[in-house]
Parts: sequence; structure tokens; C-alpha cells
Amino acid sequence: MEASYRKVAPAIPTPISQKITLYPAEDRFFGSRPAVLVLPGGGFRELPPHEGEGYARWLSGLGIHAFVLSYRLLPDRFPAPLEDARAGLDHIRNGDHGLDVGRVGVIGSSAGGQLAGLLMTGRVLSIEEGVADPPRPDFAILAYALADLDLLPPSVVENLLGDLLPIKDELSPAKHVDASVCPTFVWATAQDPPGLPNALEWTRALAAAAVPVELHVYPGGSHGIGLADGVEYGGEPHKFIAREPHTASWTTACAAWLRREGVLAD
Repeated sequence: MEASYRKVAPAIPTPISQKITLYPAEDRFFGSRPAVLVLPGGGFRELPPHEGEGYARWLSGLGIHAFVLSYRLLPDRFPAPLEDARAGLDHIRNGDHGLDVGRVGVIGSSAGGQLAGLLMTGRVLSIEEGVADPPRPDFAILAYALADLDLLPPSVVENLLGDLLPIKDELSPAKHVDASVCPTFVWATAQDPPGLPNALEWTRALAAAAVPVELHVYPGGSHGIGLADGVEYGGEPHKFIAREPHTASWTTACAAWLRREGVLAD
């Protein structure tokens, strides 16, 4: 029997401001500042603090306002996390947070990178109703981010999607890249079985669409390594926290890329 799924009308969500933890740019920075929506990974089962607070503190030190989103996890399935991510972008641009915000970007790790990719491509799912012209970021940072569900083991995809398996391709953001997608920084490690092929696919799709893209592949570090500085956040150690000094230099490369793209001033 062919799998079926139902159309889902937009739910009435918890106010997005209650799902966001704000880390403003450090006090030494003045005036209008860029902002980033932070989407941790975790396979839609958890939100690792080192990919949330960790990234946010790094961004704050660069002079970027960071908004860490606690998007909905399983058993809630799509479009719930995508609705939260869109609302997060809208909140940064139009919300009552009291900050002077310039360009707005997104950073996503692993599953959070899938969400970031759906934002980047402006994808509206066939199971959604009443969605038009969704918000999109001005720049993106993708850390071992999911590009194409076909690059994951079928059993993982089935567990992740459940009865949404018929829209697997819709939920593979790299399949929907075109020239309207924002400039993107991509990185992964060579020791990351899901991260590396997805990073390569992101780069291939972006380059094919003539989207400005920069790719970095580092030799050491497993999936989910985050800043790769070995620092714990959230009060509890996480299985993916590790210290890989060379891999940790991705933040320096990314900061240079942000300056090259004009997001940060020299």
C-alpha cells in the first residue's frame, strides 16, 4: 500500500520569544549589528548546548547578536521545526528584542543544518497550508549539515520521517538550491561519515547554482563536534564534545569569510 500523509494546517505555536535564548553582541560593539539564528543539531531528539550556547558565545564575541532557537523535536515532526525556524527569523527581523539588527543569517549543525537549508531555499512543504513567501536568511553557516536525505541510511530516514517518507525529497534542501540562495560557508571533517558527503553535496549544489560558497574539510573530529574546543556547555558533558585544535580553526576561517562577505567590518 502506498504511504499516505495528511496536510497540516499551521499550528498555534508557543510564542517564539519563549523558545529563543538571546546572546547580544559584546558590549564593545556599537550600532547596528548582524544577527544569526542558531539551530543546534541533535537528530530532532535533543539540542546539544555546545552547538547552541557554544556557537552563540563565539558569535557574540565577533560582534554578532545570536538567537538560539529551541525548535520542536520528536515526536513533533515537520512542519513543526520549520515553522519555529521561520518564526525565529521573523522575530530577529521584526521582534521586540530591543536590538539594532542589520543582516540576518543562520547557522545550523547536522539536523539543524537541514532546517537552515530549508530556510535558505525558501522551501514550502506540500503538507503545509497557508504559507507564502517564507522568510529567508541573508547568509548561512553550515556545520556538517544535512543536505540530502538520500545520503543517510534508509533506516535512519524512516525513523526520522515516519509517515512523512513520501516527502523525503522535499525535506532534502540541497535538491532545491537555485541562484536565489544566500552566500554560504560549509565545513565538516573527514572522519564524519554523514557530515562529509553532505558537506560535499551542499558545495556541489551551491556551486552549480552559482551561489557563493566556501568549503573547509578538516582531518580530525567526529560528527557533532561543534566548536571543537572541548568546552562543555549546559552543565553536563556531551558525547560529541572533543578538543581538536586544528578543526577548531574553522571559526577563524568562518570569521574571515564573514568579513569577505561584508557581514562583519574589517
